[in-house]
Amino acid sequence: MKTYRLFLATAGAFLVVAILLGLQAKNAGPLPGDLEFSRAVQLALPFTDGVGQFWKVLGGIIYYSPYLVLAVSLGLRKWDWALLVVLACAPVALFGESQLKPLFNRPRPTGELVAIFQVAKGLSFPSGAALNAMAVYGITIYLARLAEKSGSVIARAVVAVSVILLLLGGLGRVHVGAHWATDIFGGWLFSSCWLALLMAVHQWWLHHPQQQDSEAD
Repeated sequence: MKTYRLFLATAGAFLVVAILLGLQAKNAGPLPGDLEFSRAVQLALPFTDGVGQFWKVLGGIIYYSPYLVLAVSLGLRKWDWALLVVLACAPVALFGESQLKPLFNRPRPTGELVAIFQVAKGLSFPSGAALNAMAVYGITIYLARLAEKSGSVIARAVVAVSVILLLLGGLGRVHVGAHWATDIFGGWLFSSCWLALLMAVHQWWLHHPQQQDSEAD
């Protein structure tokens, strides 16, 4: 199977799972495992001023990461990479949360169920923070994997750091009581669907006969 077709199939799979999860979460409270996971996280890591500051700094890193990745892509003169970063992050940030959350109308966690250390407004599913984090770190991992074909140690380090920041970002939103774990997972799934579509187009473009001919010239 050609690479772009594999990405298309993956996008479809992500979308199906995301919708199924969303239907379960629609107008619902905690799904099976949500409450237990939230309480376990809050029990394992008691909230302090230091922990709160850490989550705040991490949120800032995630917020500014798209600009960093875009700047690096432009600095390397990888114009297709830069375009991918914009297409991956901008639509998700501008429209993803506002368009998806009303479809599922899921309320936020409440103080009767878990400790709320950070009051968040609006609906809960899918997590906007998770949508944005997957968009930026997902496309970063994809680009780093392209660069890794040359055996770059830096590219592998970028992948590792991206995965760590992605996981920590999701964990932080659960820890402060802003989201259920399934909100985070749903955000990752919807964002991954969009990323897989972009990657399919990019792979098709990279391996298109006319593109290969132009590179040969």
